[in-house]
Amino acid sequence: MGTSDGKVKGSTKIVDAGPNTQRWNVAIVSEGYRESEMGQFAADAQQFANTLLAAAPFDRLRAAINIHRVDVTSTDSGAKDPKCGTSGGTGAKPKTYFDASFCTQGIRRLLVGNSGRVMNVVKKLVPQVHIALLEVNSPIHGGSGGSVATFSKAPGAVEIALHELGHTAFSLADEYEYSRDCRQGGHEKHSQSEPSQPNITTNKNRATTKWARLIKATTAVPTTVNANCKVCDPQPTPVPAGTVGLFEGADYFHCRVYRPEFDCRMRNIGMPFCAVCQQAIVKKLTPFLPT
Repeated sequence: MGTSDGKVKGSTKIVDAGPNTQRWNVAIVSEGYRESEMGQFAADAQQFANTLLAAAPFDRLRAAINIHRVDVTSTDSGAKDPKCGTSGGTGAKPKTYFDASFCTQGIRRLLVGNSGRVMNVVKKLVPQVHIALLEVNSPIHGGSGGSVATFSKAPGAVEIALHELGHTAFSLADEYEYSRDCRQGGHEKHSQSEPSQPNITTNKNRATTKWARLIKATTAVPTTVNANCKVCDPQPTPVPAGTVGLFEGADYFHCRVYRPEFDCRMRNIGMPFCAVCQQAIVKKLTPFLPT
C-alpha cells in the first residue's frame, strides 16, 4: 500500500492571481482516482476553486489566492472503509496512493490520509504552497483537518472542504457541541480553560471576551444558555441570523464554552462563515493582496 499504488502526474495552476512568491497558494490533491478518472478530478478541483472564491470572505480576497491542482493517480477508486463499530463500514480496502481511510479514532466520518506523503508531493511541485487539501474519490461523507485538510466526494463535498479548510488554514475550532452524538458522556461541561482558537471562548464577560467589539450593546450576554448540560441545547436561535454574541455549546462540549453566532460553517456545513471566522480569514490573507 502507498506510493507503489499510483503515480504523481504533475500540477496545474487553475487559479492564477499572480506570482506564487507573492500570493497565498492552495493545492488540491487527488486521492483514490484511477488514471481513467483524472478528468473527473479536474472537474472536481475546478468546482472546489469556484466555490471557494464565491464564499465570503474569499470572494473579496480573490486577488490574494492562487489555486493549484495536483494530479496523483491510484490503482483503485475510493478509500479504505473498515468496519467501524455501530457506525457501519463496508470493509473496502482499495489500493490508493495516500492510504486514505475512514473510521480514524473509531469515528467513521473521520477521513484521514498520509499527510506527510501529501506534503512531500505538493512541496516538490508547488514549493510555495501554504495549504493542501486532499480530495478523496468516495461517496461516503467524511473529512478531517490537521496538517492537510481532507474531504470526500459525498453530497456537499465542497462544503466539507471549506469547513476543513477553516481548521487547517485558519486554526478555527469546531463550533458544534458534540463529538460522536449529543448524548455522549464526558462532553457535558468544558474545562473552562481558554481555548487558543479565535472562534470559541470560555470567557463570558461582555467587555473582555475575544470578540467583544462585534457584540452590540443590545445583545444579551450570554445570548443562549443550555438548560441541560447532559445534551446539546435544543433551543432555536433567539436572535436574528448574523447576530454576534455568546452562544453556549461548542468545541464538542454542551456547556461552559461559547461560539460567536448561533450558526456558522464551523458548526454546520452549508452555512456561511460567522463574522469572527471571517475576521480571522481576512487577517491572514490580507498580506497576500497586491499592493
